[in-house]
Amino acid sequence: MAKRPGKKKSDDQKVVPFPQLKDRLIEKGLEKLQEQHHAEAIQLLKDAYALDQEDSVTLTSLAVALYEDHKWTEAKELCGKMLHEGIGDYEETLELYIMNLFQLREHDEIAETIQTVLDEGVLSYERRDRFEHLLSISHKQDQEDQLEENSFQSFILQKDLEQQMVQVANLSKQNIHPIKESLIDAIQLKQTHPFIKTMLLNILREQGVQASVLIEKWGRKKEINPSTLNEPFESERFEEVLTRIQNEAGHEDPNLVELAVDLMRRHLFLLYPYSWAEQDPSIIAKAYLHLGERYMGLEMEWNELETNGIADEIETLEMVPII
Repeated sequence: MAKRPGKKKSDDQKVVPFPQLKDRLIEKGLEKLQEQHHAEAIQLLKDAYALDQEDSVTLTSLAVALYEDHKWTEAKELCGKMLHEGIGDYEETLELYIMNLFQLREHDEIAETIQTVLDEGVLSYERRDRFEHLLSISHKQDQEDQLEENSFQSFILQKDLEQQMVQVANLSKQNIHPIKESLIDAIQLKQTHPFIKTMLLNILREQGVQASVLIEKWGRKKEINPSTLNEPFESERFEEVLTRIQNEAGHEDPNLVELAVDLMRRHLFLLYPYSWAEQDPSIIAKAYLHLGERYMGLEMEWNELETNGIADEIETLEMVPII
């Protein structure tokens, strides 16, 4: 959070937050959550959490936002903290904790947790029935997962790019945990198409796979944990560039804006989990508006003073074949 302008505070002075700031952050976060703007909701609620790490409303709201954004590992850990420290409604937090375990397919943990609370007899009658039902579902899913694992041991990419896209798209409907190592191997192959790498990585992210994956793209290389990633278009840089494109040409030429944004999204998907080398969102926005104009029939050369070298990166991305 930015500091207010004025005299510099001495080291022994405490920064006092604005009155009711936490409540306003929670209210705004819940509004964003209702609007399905998960990233913004999470950030607002994390800001509230930084002000008070024991407030039950803040922690419960943040846990729900993380769950809705498919950040099941982080949500599970937060629910575990609440249960351990006795924060919030015990039964509601426990159910959210179990729902995260379902998404992560941690059936042994589900069985152990539910059986423990059933044996302790601490649940209300309604919740007891609910948890017994969840336990039954977990047992059935565990059996199905084991059968699926036995018949679904590996994953090998088809040779044709179009077939690969269909093949990978179908994975989003399946439990990929039995073949996650094969998917990671496919991502780490240097010859795998960057678009396919993004699709595979996104599926690992959606299913909360915790693993170390070496991502090599566009001369860059790093190890990442898929479960910690944001969605491809869920970043401040994307939002900044999008806003600048809309502000610069939205009223004058909406068709140009639509084309420029489509090009930008395609390139960012190819770059994921990386982003453009250029840092200035205004330069990136100008470059995509210029590229859109070229596709609309205005043959103009790149203006190096405005695009500052991003032209080469964009031209490289445009050369990548996508079906």
